[in-house]
Amino acid sequence: MGATITGVDMNNLTDVEFRLIREAIYTHQVVIVKGQEKLKPINQFEFVRRLDPEANPVHGFLTDDGKFNVVRGSKGVTLVGQGYISHNKHGGDGLTLQSGTHADLHVETLSAEELASGQSRFGAFHFDGVIYGSYPSRVTTLRCVQAPKGPDVTIRWDDGTGRTMTAKPGLTAFINGSQLYEMLTPEEKALADNSSWSPAPQPYVWTGTRKIRNCGLGMAPGGKTVPLDQLPAWTSDKVYRLPMVWVNPVTGAKCFQILPDVVEKLYVKSKPGAEERTVEDSDEIRLWLNDILDRICTPENILIPEYEEDDVVMFNNWGVLHSSIDFPKSYGTRIMHQCHIASSTVPVGPTAVV
Repeated sequence: MGATITGVDMNNLTDVEFRLIREAIYTHQVVIVKGQEKLKPINQFEFVRRLDPEANPVHGFLTDDGKFNVVRGSKGVTLVGQGYISHNKHGGDGLTLQSGTHADLHVETLSAEELASGQSRFGAFHFDGVIYGSYPSRVTTLRCVQAPKGPDVTIRWDDGTGRTMTAKPGLTAFINGSQLYEMLTPEEKALADNSSWSPAPQPYVWTGTRKIRNCGLGMAPGGKTVPLDQLPAWTSDKVYRLPMVWVNPVTGAKCFQILPDVVEKLYVKSKPGAEERTVEDSDEIRLWLNDILDRICTPENILIPEYEEDDVVMFNNWGVLHSSIDFPKSYGTRIMHQCHIASSTVPVGPTAVV
């Protein structure tokens, strides 16, 4: 997993260069395109749109309330990161960027003193997409505009294993879904190939008081979801079933892809023609899924590619999970130009989704 591309100008890609970059994204899952200091946000948006020309040409997280910070003139590139921007050439001065940290999500949190000393956590491994009323985005791009400056951070699992990793501040971590699929037993592969899952309606409200494990992957016990009749207005036609296994459109590799914090139901089938069993018990879902996720949630299986300011990180959102990494506020502001577009189609699985 992972590749670096040099010697291209993303403002002026030829058809051949576009095809090669697209193939690289799907072949290597995560790609860094170096030296894009002159990249115009509109061209970043148009590159993502070109990957799925039938998709609705708006950012995958844009909503009618306009709460996302859209870069002026980009059509759908947003500002993400952490910290204060004193003069914002991206569209608006005096802007403070805020994104979720482990303190918002984890069952236990590090102390302020630990965070200030460079102790850290993964936030939450996920793929991009609103999920309710839209399909997960195919590819996400992140241009590093400003990186925090400071010593390496130490990422802690805090799960009793003593596991840690070190990384430069402000980077993004990745887990490979095709590698996870290959970690399944033959029986588990057959089940995953023939099964599907569905998120809850309004999933990021529904998850309620539940928390993510300290390692950033999988759900901790406890907490309560919000009852369906207490959620913001929703309709069943916008709750989509998704395959458990998503097939890479270039390599044909199978990727195990489930978003742990929003899955409400599993539709389990061991083989074609077998009777389907619906699993709705949250503890059963949590224990089954955490057992699988534990196999890949180790330092040797997590990629944290080093990118610099003006590099663009691109990843196959149908093939990896990714997470931000917390860093001390004293390291300064992190600014990223982010873009992904909700897919025009449901992810392709080994079998059709009902």
